[in-house]
Amino acid sequence: MKKMKKLVAALLAMVMMLAMTTTAFAAGKLTSNITVKGLTDGVETTLNAYQAVKYDEAKNEWDVAAWARRYIVLNEEKTAYTIENAEGLGKAAESQDAKYTGTAMGTEYVFENVEIGAYVILATDSKTTYTTMVANTYDKAAEYIAAKDETINAKASGSDLDKKAEEGDKFVGRGETVTFTITTTFPNFEVADSKDNTFRIVDKPTGLDITKVTSLTIGGEEFKDYTVAEVGDGTFVIDLTNAIGTTNENAGKTIVVKYEAVVTTDEGYSNTANAMKNDADYGTDTEEGYTADITITKYADDDNNDNLEDNKKLVGAKFKVHENDKDGKVLSFVKVSDGVYKLAMADEEGAVEEIEVAGEGDAKGTVKVTGLAEGTYFFEETKAPDGYSINEDGVTVTVEAKDDANVSATGHLIDTKLASLPGTGGIGTTIFTIGGCIIMIAAAAFYFLSRKKENN
Repeated sequence: MKKMKKLVAALLAMVMMLAMTTTAFAAGKLTSNITVKGLTDGVETTLNAYQAVKYDEAKNEWDVAAWARRYIVLNEEKTAYTIENAEGLGKAAESQDAKYTGTAMGTEYVFENVEIGAYVILATDSKTTYTTMVANTYDKAAEYIAAKDETINAKASGSDLDKKAEEGDKFVGRGETVTFTITTTFPNFEVADSKDNTFRIVDKPTGLDITKVTSLTIGGEEFKDYTVAEVGDGTFVIDLTNAIGTTNENAGKTIVVKYEAVVTTDEGYSNTANAMKNDADYGTDTEEGYTADITITKYADDDNNDNLEDNKKLVGAKFKVHENDKDGKVLSFVKVSDGVYKLAMADEEGAVEEIEVAGEGDAKGTVKVTGLAEGTYFFEETKAPDGYSINEDGVTVTVEAKDDANVSATGHLIDTKLASLPGTGGIGTTIFTIGGCIIMIAAAAFYFLSRKKENN
C-alpha cells in the first residue's frame, strides 16, 4: 500500500511537471519584434501592421481573423497555418484597422513587442510602391507554439524615377552640352545573391548624344563599381548589378546619377530614363528640351509698307548671323533645304557662315535658321538682290525661352532699288559708248588732217 501511495505521488508529480512545462512552453515569450528593411531612405514611410492570425492562449491554438479566412488555411489541430494568397490578404487588410502603426525616415523600421501571430504589413511613401509583406512571428521549428522575432525585406514593385535637366538646359541650341540628373531608389531583392538579379538604368535619348557619366552616388556615397554601354539607336545603359551585393545592403537607398549629353537636334530633344529591376520596369520619367527658329523675309521697298505682305519678296539676298549684335560672333550653319539652315555643331561637315534666302516655292524670299538657343541674333545682309542696295541696318531678333515648347520668331528686311540714270543700262549704254567712240575717232582724224595741211 505504501508503495502504491509512493507511485501515485510520483505520477501526480510528473503530471504536474508536464502541465507546468506545457504551460510555460505555450505561454513563454508571446511577443516579438518585426524588423522591416529596405525602405526608401530620406522620405517618410508609413507602415501599418494588420493582425491576420493571433494565438488563443486558452485553447492553445491559432485563431484566424474573419477578414483573413479566405486567404489563410489552418491545419486540423489549428497549431499551424498556411497563407495561400498574400496579395489577396493585403487587399483585404486595407479596409481594416491596423493593429500597429509606425513611421520611418530611414531604410529600416522595428515594430516592438507585437503579439505573436501573423501580420500583413503595408508600407507607403511618396516615392515607392511596395508589395504586400507578411510577417510570421512564431517559431515553426518549435514543438509547441512559441514566439520568434521576424525580419522582412520591403518588396518594392516600383519606384519613382525623377529625371531633370539642370537649370538653363531645357532651352538650348544645337551642339550645346546638357547635364541631366536621374534620382531613383535602389530596389530590394528577395534573394540578394542570386545570379539572375540585375539592376540597370536605361536612357533612350532623342535628339541627344550621351557622352559620359560625371558622378554616381548610392546613399550619398560615391559608387564606382558600375559599367556603361551604348546599345542600338544611342540607348545608354548604366549597369548597377554589382551594387546588389549579397545582403541587400543598398536596398532603399537613393541613387543619384549625373551625366552629360550633346544636343544634336534642331527641333528640341526628348529623353526617357527607365530603372529596370530584373528587366521589369521599376520607374520611368521623361525630360524634354526645346530650341528656337528664326525666319527672315526679304522685301522690296515699293511704297506698300503699310501692308508689308503686299511688297515684293526678293530672292538672291545673303546674310551672316551674329550673336547679340553686329560685332558678335558669326555663327555657322548647315544647309537643310532651299532657304533653311540648322545651327552647325563643332567641326560639322558642310558648315557655312553665309546663308541665302529661298529662291522659289512658298518659302521664296525667306531664310530660316533652326536649332537656336535663347538670346539675341543680328542678321547682317552681305549680298543684296540684283538691282537693290544692301540694307546696312540689318535686323535684330530676340528669342525668349519657354519651358514647354519650341519657339518660332520672325523678322524682315526691306531693300531699296539702286538709282538709275537716263540712257544707261542695257542698249542705251551700248549706244552711248559707240557714239562716244565715233566722236573720238572723228576728232582724231580731224586733228591729223589739219596737221597734214599745215605741213603742206
